[in-house]
Amino acid sequence: MDHILLQFYTVGQSRVANGRRAAAVKPWQLVVFDMAQPVVTEAEAVCATNIMLPRALLAEHGATIEGLHGQSLDYGGTPVRRLFHTFLSGLAACAGGLSAHEAHHLARSAAHLCSACFQPEEGAARAADQLTGIAIRRFIEAELGSEALDAQAILARFGLSRSKLYRLFEAEGGVAAYIRERRLLRAMRLLTAPGGTPRVSSVAYATGFSSQSAFSRAFSRRFGVLPRETGLGEALSGMGREAQPPLFSWMKTLAA
Repeated sequence: MDHILLQFYTVGQSRVANGRRAAAVKPWQLVVFDMAQPVVTEAEAVCATNIMLPRALLAEHGATIEGLHGQSLDYGGTPVRRLFHTFLSGLAACAGGLSAHEAHHLARSAAHLCSACFQPEEGAARAADQLTGIAIRRFIEAELGSEALDAQAILARFGLSRSKLYRLFEAEGGVAAYIRERRLLRAMRLLTAPGGTPRVSSVAYATGFSSQSAFSRAFSRRFGVLPRETGLGEALSGMGREAQPPLFSWMKTLAA
């Protein structure tokens, strides 16, 4: 799922590792999960309020929080994050009585509040960088199928210096790493989409790889299996429309 999950802890602790760093999560802290990235969590009994939002919906409101994947952040002492947690707690309490129409509008309200929690610090330069980063990410998504998509193409399109482009994508390991990750995640979605499994070569070229062999090597390094071994398309095709991820979900959980 191309979603972002936020967990607001109220009881218990856990340790989260995303492959690059590890973080402890305690009560009055939240943890961010990019559901398209790997993560390992070790938890005791935990009570948390969770919300899952589509990445595209957050992007509409200026929130780009992939770089926070696996990190813990305080929310008890931050007014806007404390407000968001209060909103989610109330939402969870009355969720069972909401209509689909009401839930749709509340999802967008939740996205607005979520983006307010992850805005850059005040200052024109930081705000400009935020807008530029959003524009570049949208450009990347639109051009993922093009072999010509690389750092040089972005520099020419947006008139940036290499140092600034790297700074904008430093949390993701650089723009080249970000492009490769987005290509591979799109490839995984194509290979596991309901309705049958497409040809590996078609997926490779549709996601901007120069050859099927280069695609297979990159895919295997990222996911631990070859593209032809995914084999999930047919399995998912029988799940039905009701099994698709909703616009957003909320819950109170008690996990051991």
